[in-house]
Amino acid sequence: MKIAAIAFTENGARIVRLLQKETGAAGYVFEKYVSDGLEPFADLNKLVTEEFCKNDALIFVGACGIAVRAIAPHIRSKLLDPAVVVLDERGKFAIPILSGHIGGANALAEKVAVITGGTPVITTATDINNKFAVDVFASKNNLYIDDMEIAKLISAEILKGKKIGIYSDFPYKNPPEELTEDSEIGICISHNAQKKPFKTTLNLIPKNIVVGIGCKKGITDVRLAAESLLAAHEISPRAVCMIASIDVKRDEAAILSLADSWEIPFKTYSAEQLMAQSGDFTVSEFVKKTVGADNVCERSVAAAGAKLIVKKTIKNGVTFALGRQDTELDFDAGR
Repeated sequence: MKIAAIAFTENGARIVRLLQKETGAAGYVFEKYVSDGLEPFADLNKLVTEEFCKNDALIFVGACGIAVRAIAPHIRSKLLDPAVVVLDERGKFAIPILSGHIGGANALAEKVAVITGGTPVITTATDINNKFAVDVFASKNNLYIDDMEIAKLISAEILKGKKIGIYSDFPYKNPPEELTEDSEIGICISHNAQKKPFKTTLNLIPKNIVVGIGCKKGITDVRLAAESLLAAHEISPRAVCMIASIDVKRDEAAILSLADSWEIPFKTYSAEQLMAQSGDFTVSEFVKKTVGADNVCERSVAAAGAKLIVKKTIKNGVTFALGRQDTELDFDAGR
């Protein structure tokens, strides 16, 4: 977790240095109180503007009001915002004020409270009532939440003492007592975002699909073909966690554009790394003579640590393969 810790006073600077030591956080302090190991700042709004999107979490050591005003212009959504925690300058209380569940602010508050010898102040209803929280479960198990409004509705039903349904295409363990197979509202864990086993269904999409790609140099677009392939196998683009290919394609604009539009990494491997993979691959001597590996798309999936589920498929002159990384769902992560 990439963290920026910000202090406004000399006492706060001491807390930030402690957080630096224990969490690896980058430390900032108001320039009047600058000390060894901390970066000075003069304009808090400018600092927060720079750090808000660069970090997984921000920790403010000071008053809650200062932190709230500083982050207010940058708040977008629960799915995108970093965790934000506020500590008083003596480290007595750690208060998550943004992205408590999905962003991990609640967990971070508990962690920093241990470091400072303080108390985490958790206010989210599912936490204080020790109830299953679907957004925590999704975050901890790398699941995309398809509809935050339905997620809120599910939390409200649980807090009323009602049970919610569960359907999953993947094995899971430690299901909480709040779940049942028979309900009008429930969660569906599947790559297929169109699957609706309940009258009101929250689709949770595992982000564990690797797309392997091979293509000619200078191809202008691969997105339509990639999404067509995914649709044919009832896989949401939200399920894709990585694009993989050979290193000679590392600067291929069409693939980079696809990775950017899907907001996922694009990882490449050398021909030697691809040829070192074991498995039943669709080989091509022409491809081997051209790039040094007898198959790019399938071997790239294997190199990324995924199990091949769709072998080499040609669409619009582009070769694709799909793989799935191992997924183990644990509902204990939702408490």
